[in-house]
Amino acid sequence: MRWKNNHGIALLRTNPPARLRRMRFFSPLSQPLPKLFLEKPDGGEVPATEHDMFAYRRHRWLFNEGKELALRYRQFDIQNLIKVAVDAVGDHARCCIKILKCAEGLHNKAFLLTLDTGQEVFAKLPNPNAGPSRYLTASEVATREFLRDIANLSVPRVLAWSADPANPVGAEYIIEQKANEIRLGRVWHEWPRESKLHIIEQIVKLENTLTSFKFSKHGCLYFRADLPDSFHGEDGGLLLGPDSPVGPGVLDRYVIGPLTEAELWSAERENMELDRGPWQRAEDYARAMGENEIAWIKRHASPRINAYISLNDPELPGQALDLLSKYLDAAPYLIPHDQALRANILWHPDLHLDNVFVDPATCEITGIVDWQGARIAPLFYQSCIPRMFRHDGPVREGWIVPSRPDNFDTLTQEEQSQVDRDLEKETVHKYYEAMVCKHFPHHWEVLKDMRSIQRKRSPTSLVTRVWGNSDLFFLRQSLITIEALWDKIRPDETVEAPVSFTREELDLHMKEDENICGVGTMLKLFRDEGVLPEDGMVDPEDYDTAKANCRKFKDIFIGAAKNEQDRELFSKLWPYQDRE
Repeated sequence: MRWKNNHGIALLRTNPPARLRRMRFFSPLSQPLPKLFLEKPDGGEVPATEHDMFAYRRHRWLFNEGKELALRYRQFDIQNLIKVAVDAVGDHARCCIKILKCAEGLHNKAFLLTLDTGQEVFAKLPNPNAGPSRYLTASEVATREFLRDIANLSVPRVLAWSADPANPVGAEYIIEQKANEIRLGRVWHEWPRESKLHIIEQIVKLENTLTSFKFSKHGCLYFRADLPDSFHGEDGGLLLGPDSPVGPGVLDRYVIGPLTEAELWSAERENMELDRGPWQRAEDYARAMGENEIAWIKRHASPRINAYISLNDPELPGQALDLLSKYLDAAPYLIPHDQALRANILWHPDLHLDNVFVDPATCEITGIVDWQGARIAPLFYQSCIPRMFRHDGPVREGWIVPSRPDNFDTLTQEEQSQVDRDLEKETVHKYYEAMVCKHFPHHWEVLKDMRSIQRKRSPTSLVTRVWGNSDLFFLRQSLITIEALWDKIRPDETVEAPVSFTREELDLHMKEDENICGVGTMLKLFRDEGVLPEDGMVDPEDYDTAKANCRKFKDIFIGAAKNEQDRELFSKLWPYQDRE
């Protein structure tokens, strides 16, 4: 469904349901701010200023720093946020005596408010880069209530919320119960293997619970009252699993609406009539992503220099449109036939160690947080090994228990320690796979053939902002792979590959590939030494050293050029410099 975000029209209610809201704005005499603190990476605290509450303090950037910090700057009325929290808690609470700004994520600010009664609550405010105003918070609250009240998962209760940035706080917010116990990341690396395996078993059980709820549409979950009537189906697009205890009518307050993915709403896209869902068929979603990007390129893209191809001849928007046309031809064939893999399910968007709370005494999970951006989508798109269990190094195939190499005793102590760390990570990775295979066969169908699945998913994942992200090369590469491996990707198809490239197109792509690989090899050497981060993001205390390293290695990088033309090329390709 095409969806225009026009704030002149009340597309979303600005107030939540009364039973969730529980707030009575009042105007006591102005009070001084409570004590303000910042959480340090090691869990300690340091005094903070009011400005520290608004600004992003966790990292600095080696390039485009002003832009990156602006995307994460959120000013709001602290006193009114306190009023909301005090009113939401009730129980004779009168004021807030301390605010701790928790270690920041890239998209949200989280604060732990301590009230005069000793009670503690969390307040979460999205940064400007988190996603679409109004929809992001409304969807997260609806998703969390569904998970708590219908799926019976351990999710902190929402005490008060607003999806209206024009509220007295001056920003969208969620006030929620403090999650019980401690973050898993605090204890994971100290735990014995048995405790880690127990956590894996619980996560797989949680994922099984989520898949017992099937949905007829692909999109994000909302309260019915928070979306226009055009999104209201007879059942809101919700279907119950066969063993669900939920009775008829319980789901009437929910509806499936548009995705809240930030890239679908950023910059000019916010006011464009793009198709952000929901969709009933996976093919419709894949096609919509391509058509959305075509619409944006036609209106907003301009010729530019792609230094990997030429310093003289510009890369043209028409070239991107031609490539997207090829993508649209291939899109219907990138979806599996298996109906189990096409089933729409709700999934956690990013399970990592700090999103899971545990009781360290029992190793039981007590809460799962950070459901912002959670979407309902085909299992084919959702399935993956959670970041908290995924080993980024080599993982042996087959059902084997990872073991030390035969030459382990000849290694240095440092090398042995690294081997043991890698073995532990690989064991966790393999055990997750084993539990999924045993309890979750449809999920395993995706994981066991992940290389092939990634080939099919890659084009669609690259399409959105393909021009703005300078991803034309990678989209083209993914489609070239589809053509080259067509017989393996769709062995049952009787038609030829739906996409093809001319010799001239392939030669130009190979030239770009050579430049990317050559430059990439040198940059990888810098990054592997730990002197330059891949994304340009560093801890504040390391910033001055990183900037000095950046200047030093830029000189080395450009100095490797063979002639003046290459020097100009390398200067343009150096990634750690401000760009539009």
